Amino acid sequence: MPQTHSHLDAIANAMPDPIFIMGQDGTYLDIVGGSERTLYADGSALIGKKYHEVLPEQMANRFLKIVQKSIATGQLQEIEYQLANAEVSGVSEGPAGGQWYEARIYPVKSEEYGQPAVIWLAINITSRKHMEEQIEHLSSTDPLTELYNRDFFLGVLDEELNKAKTNKQALSLIKIDLDCFKRITDGYGHEMGDKAILTAAHAIKKVAKDLGYVGRLSCDQFMIALPGVKAVDAFRIAKLAQETISAQNIKLEDGVVTCLTSHAGVTEVRSPDDDSQILFKRVNEAIQALHGTREITRTM
Repeated sequence: MPQTHSHLDAIANAMPDPIFIMGQDGTYLDIVGGSERTLYADGSALIGKKYHEVLPEQMANRFLKIVQKSIATGQLQEIEYQLANAEVSGVSEGPAGGQWYEARIYPVKSEEYGQPAVIWLAINITSRKHMEEQIEHLSSTDPLTELYNRDFFLGVLDEELNKAKTNKQALSLIKIDLDCFKRITDGYGHEMGDKAILTAAHAIKKVAKDLGYVGRLSCDQFMIALPGVKAVDAFRIAKLAQETISAQNIKLEDGVVTCLTSHAGVTEVRSPDDDSQILFKRVNEAIQALHGTREITRTM
């Protein structure tokens, strides 16, 4: 029997992920495993200390609450949290910077520890979190310009429309179409076309990124959603974005330099029946109404 226990101890201590035994009062009663120092700090120095002695107060409160909930209900509890070793008093070694963990907490059916206790299995999921963030970024972002892509922008616009209607607040929409993209692409190739798109995107972000949401709808079409902004002010923002775009010079082949020009349509929420399709229709009609005129911006 002692040999069996020694084998179990050896296996437990070799586990790369740590299992903490936590008391009902938040005391670290024991630790098993956690030997992988690229993922975990050495938590042995925490034994005998309480959450509030070694962790930030808010984190300590959260941890203690879930330990006590697991004991009170007798059920498995699961949480995710981010914690840096530098935030934990007394630990050494381990990975640098904030790490993401997934913990599973379950009551220990034993009186060995002198108080109700739980096992706290912590698993470092930082790599998974980073991958999820990258996937989310790719699913929401246009790869060339780093602006929101069409689908994500439309989702954001619908959310902001609902908020504006519920709170009876203003919301404006700007659409900017580049005039010269096809000419540049046809004459100088897609690489120069991409350069034109990037130049325009940078100019629009410079003007509007702190005011609302900027998206790329198609190859040469951009949109800006402006929560809390009325059309009269959105018109000024559109004009400034267009002026910033046209101020950029693009060097093409053979020393040829060109500037970018654009047309823009502006609209705003005017009734509870307005939805994204209605706003889209208005900004497109505004741009169409500019054809044959010397204007480059119009509110509809």
